Amino acid sequence: MPVTSRQTPDPAAERREVTCPMRDGTRLRTLLLLPHGTGPWPALLTRHPYDVTREEDDGYLDVGRLVAAGYLVALQDVRGRFGSEGVFDPCAQEETDGADAVAWLAARPECDGTVGMWGASYASDTQFAALLGGAPALRAVAPAMTPALSALDGFRFRGGVPELGSTLAWTHYAIAPDTIARIASARDREAERRRWEATERAITTGEAYRAGALHTGRDVEGIVRWGLDRLREPLDSARHREGKIVDRIDAVDVPVLLTGGWFDVFLGPTLELYRRLRRRAEDTGGPAPRLVVGPWTHDDLSGRAAGLEFGPEASADAPGDGGGLTALHLRWFDAVLRGGAAELPPVRVFLMGADRWVAATEFPPRDARTLELYLNAGGALAPEPDGSGGRRLVSDPASPVPTCGGAVLLCAPFGAGPADQTEAEARQDVVSWRTEPLEAELTVMGAVHAVVSLRTTGTDADVVVRLCDEHPDGTSHVVTDGVQRGSARSVDPVTGLGERRPLEPGRVHEFVVDLWSTAHTFLPDHRIRVDIAPSSSPRWDVGTNTFAPAGEFTRPVTAEHTVLQGAGHPSRLVLQVVATPGPAPASPA
Repeated sequence: MPVTSRQTPDPAAERREVTCPMRDGTRLRTLLLLPHGTGPWPALLTRHPYDVTREEDDGYLDVGRLVAAGYLVALQDVRGRFGSEGVFDPCAQEETDGADAVAWLAARPECDGTVGMWGASYASDTQFAALLGGAPALRAVAPAMTPALSALDGFRFRGGVPELGSTLAWTHYAIAPDTIARIASARDREAERRRWEATERAITTGEAYRAGALHTGRDVEGIVRWGLDRLREPLDSARHREGKIVDRIDAVDVPVLLTGGWFDVFLGPTLELYRRLRRRAEDTGGPAPRLVVGPWTHDDLSGRAAGLEFGPEASADAPGDGGGLTALHLRWFDAVLRGGAAELPPVRVFLMGADRWVAATEFPPRDARTLELYLNAGGALAPEPDGSGGRRLVSDPASPVPTCGGAVLLCAPFGAGPADQTEAEARQDVVSWRTEPLEAELTVMGAVHAVVSLRTTGTDADVVVRLCDEHPDGTSHVVTDGVQRGSARSVDPVTGLGERRPLEPGRVHEFVVDLWSTAHTFLPDHRIRVDIAPSSSPRWDVGTNTFAPAGEFTRPVTAEHTVLQGAGHPSRLVLQVVATPGPAPASPA
């Protein structure tokens, strides 16, 4: 997760490249960075599949500053990646390997026996996996942008819809090249390279994302096939639990510092994990989690996204007082690993719109109240339901609504962030509602969801809902969004438990669409806007409008959806709002 390249003069007294043996004899490349002075020191470890040598200059934390602060830093390629031996088996391998890596590091003479871990995305999964595998020396974890809670809420699925775009982006671009380069046989390596090129063509032409693409049987490279196979698994499959902590939250018995981004593809699971850990701490008296959320995407923590700038304090290098995430982590690690003073507020989030950091004791704040805005006739969005009727749109799987910004992790040109939606909103298959221009600012800080009453001619339907900030100049920037597949309305979005059922054509069905959460101030003269669409491609798998049992495929059909509105069928947006808080204290976390 690069931010900027840094040059710190000789922060480490010594850099060693060593191998860490696993219990089965597999050796993992590990870089050890030793501080100046005399050890032993507490150790900080990160493990991921993206070539850990990049962490030395371009990680989201400044590794040089970690070492200079007196920590033994260990950077490790996971099994089967870059300098490490073995075969890469995503998620499934990390419990035993993580536990072995922590035990090995804690036993080294340079280490005082205490280990903390940090890292984003897959490197957050490896932290929880080590805890699940049994790592008594692991005393603290600092996961960022984490899908570790569940595979079903933003990782492989969202609202029962496969996350096709991010699955292809990760397997094809982030994992496949090194996997192919490691193939020993030149013949097999060339055959796999040709499969990679075929996948690249399918992505470039859009063939990889069309309705039914999951069931075409294309000959793809091995890791892409692994990813697509997971998307074809039933939502309650045991495979989705591999390496995840959804059923094992009690195993997380150490202090946790969570970092998220308002436009990160894993914002939902990051915040749900925070909520579950906080409830557990309240019940048991154990350590309460800390949370920081910035105006960041999955791989850009600069505070600039989709053409908008959130101000000089928005960068991960300078949230609040210029200390940045590295300073935040150092203060926290000093407190939990060395017994230092923990002068950190429990929660610190960036309030978009107002463009400043705010502190809270929990998220959402205790004083948050519920505001319901109803989808009314004439495209009005108002505090009370009014009138009746509905808005019609045609869902044509052959012409899906293009993805434009949001909390995505996709290949170019589909970037993340608060992108202007005016082009998408002009489509005939996108319907919108908006408030009158606001007379005073309104701050949303907490969970957002929509309740949509829908009638369709199909036996299944996808409902995409976007919350947007419409500026006085007419631009409409997405704040947060979500999707729900009708057949999965009764399925728990975290555990995958529950029955999928077809929709009855012509009957009114209620969709509850989770838009996750945000912290955003709508300024005076701005409008709150809600868009509803039947698709968002390539982000999400294009639905066929026909019900199909898990793993099966039905031919796409065009369907007519009607969004019901007014007092009889009160479709609505549900927000948590607060009085606009003042700025946070000077400390960045």
